[in-house]
Amino acid sequence: MDRLSWSTIGEMRTCFKTKNGTPRQGTISASSKGVLTISKSIFTNPEHSLEGLKEYSYVWLLFAFHLNANKGVKAKVKPPRLDGAKLGVFATRSPHRPNPIGLTLAKIESIEGASVTVSGIDVVDGTPIIDIKPYIPKYDNPQNSAHDEQTPNDTSGLTVTSLERNTTQAIDSSLWDEQLLPELNVGFTRRAEADLENVQKGISVQSAQLITDSQSMRRAIVDVLKADPRSVYRRKKCSDRLYYFVFDDYHITAWFDYTSKPTVAEVLRIKPLSTVEFLSQDAS
Repeated sequence: MDRLSWSTIGEMRTCFKTKNGTPRQGTISASSKGVLTISKSIFTNPEHSLEGLKEYSYVWLLFAFHLNANKGVKAKVKPPRLDGAKLGVFATRSPHRPNPIGLTLAKIESIEGASVTVSGIDVVDGTPIIDIKPYIPKYDNPQNSAHDEQTPNDTSGLTVTSLERNTTQAIDSSLWDEQLLPELNVGFTRRAEADLENVQKGISVQSAQLITDSQSMRRAIVDVLKADPRSVYRRKKCSDRLYYFVFDDYHITAWFDYTSKPTVAEVLRIKPLSTVEFLSQDAS
């Protein structure tokens, strides 16, 4: 088999510092943000490559799953959201693929020089970006007929949510619809609420890179936890353990009450990352 090679166009800086807590799909967390700066090793004037992109609302990001530790891949995998059910790898979004390439849809927030800021992402900090392409509803949404007229900034009233819903209706996804785990209820302890107040007061907000107020942080944390970011192994074998993840420059401690139906996720602490000596490396 021929081997292909490519050059990455830059690294994505995001609020997700580790694999733990990184959403499995970008639409899960609309509050998550990232910044991609086009490398000067690709273009002499990298800012020129982004001219015209501001006319669009969304972009496709193609990236490499650079943190994959496994050396082999399997034809059938167990997607975490199917809670142990097996599917062919090409019927899933699993990062463990013959070619570790990821694809996500992100909303354009701003473009400055050679940098584009996006939101609604599922990309860990430092991820190599292979390419970016504008999202064009006329071509990318199967619900739109071929004769529809489409200008670059015309999104036909679609949001990411409606796009996802329309696509789901257009394509047979009954297996996913029937076996998807229910969304969790997410709560905050009094201590966690106090931690959020400290963020709002600015006690530690100076260290934050992409989230600078408590409400945005609350929404992002809820989005991450309500989709249960734990692996099947963690849910079944280590369900009584605390769950840690890093969001922006903050260390989050959560706990899952698996005895309730549906499972409840509770945020226990929100601490500046600079005050944490180590981050648990338990399987997520």
